[in-house]
Amino acid sequence: MKIKSYMHRDFQAVSLDTPMKEIARLFFETGESVLPVIHADGSLAGVITIDDFILIFLPDYIDLIRNVDFIHDFGALEKTSFSVEETLFVAEDLMSENFTALDEDDSILKAAAALHRQGLARIPVVSGNQLVGMVSQNDICRAIYDMEGRD
Repeated sequence: MKIKSYMHRDFQAVSLDTPMKEIARLFFETGESVLPVIHADGSLAGVITIDDFILIFLPDYIDLIRNVDFIHDFGALEKTSFSVEETLFVAEDLMSENFTALDEDDSILKAAAALHRQGLARIPVVSGNQLVGMVSQNDICRAIYDMEGRD
């Protein structure tokens, strides 16, 4: 079973210069947790996860705290306007280049292993260097239990 038979070809991608506010809108409207970032020629540049996006707003020291249960609010940080971040950061600043992209001819089980290893719900699929789709955990379940054998 090949990824190309089960991946989604209708997906949202962002360009390197997409502003944070637009990225937030896409996360909200699509309900996705991973957005691919593409170059002007359609080649894959990176991915932005919703975790990467949200971490921009947390203070750096949060990684040093094991248990945040005792924090009721972040005081002055919660009263801060995020308009500076909105204008300063674009997709290129937020994206990760350290991820696995899969080829459309890879097997569906390779996709399952890559999703598990990276802890993602979706991974970009390429043909050559061009982004052609996204494969998700749901796509893998559909492929595994597809009795018609689309390949």
